[in-house]
Amino acid sequence: MGAGTTTPSVLIIDNNPERATSLVQILEASRYEVAVPLRLQEDLAVQVSRIKPDIILIGVDFPGHAILDWVAALHAEYPCPMVMFSRDERSETIQAATRAGVSAYAVGKLTGARVKTIIEAAIARFYEFRALQEELEKTKINLAERKIIERAKELVAQQRGCNEAQAYQILRKMAMNRRKRLAEVSQDILSVAEVLTNKL
Repeated sequence: MGAGTTTPSVLIIDNNPERATSLVQILEASRYEVAVPLRLQEDLAVQVSRIKPDIILIGVDFPGHAILDWVAALHAEYPCPMVMFSRDERSETIQAATRAGVSAYAVGKLTGARVKTIIEAAIARFYEFRALQEELEKTKINLAERKIIERAKELVAQQRGCNEAQAYQILRKMAMNRRKRLAEVSQDILSVAEVLTNKL
């Protein structure tokens, strides 16, 4: 959001000056902070990073592969809600734009209420998708750490001649004494075991 305000800042990227001007007027009437519109060009990512908008609106009549590849690259470098205004109604284009990182794809007449609704939907979809990605990443990390702990537990059980429940308690005590997470201590044990094995 813009400094000292909760009003979202918007950047318009469009080679069509008439559509860009219309969007600026609609957004300013809706109390959005609107940056000076930019045209589609190769060094756009640098300018976007400098402006730091909360939302990006992209106007392109018929987005081809080159445009969508550029959108995907921009989204990877500067992830934020993106809305694409286009004249291309084909489902394959809409799907390709969505895969590229577009949160909302709109075709048709631009009106104040419609543009505002589309932007709000794009914001909601973007943050919902990001939350799902973060949850998935946490799940992957948890699974990976669980495997590390299981391997360390088996190793401790073999070395100490105890069962896995006792080995787990040993690992927990080591983690508490070293003020480390259980997965970190487990990884330390596996790393030491690997070094010793390689020296044999």
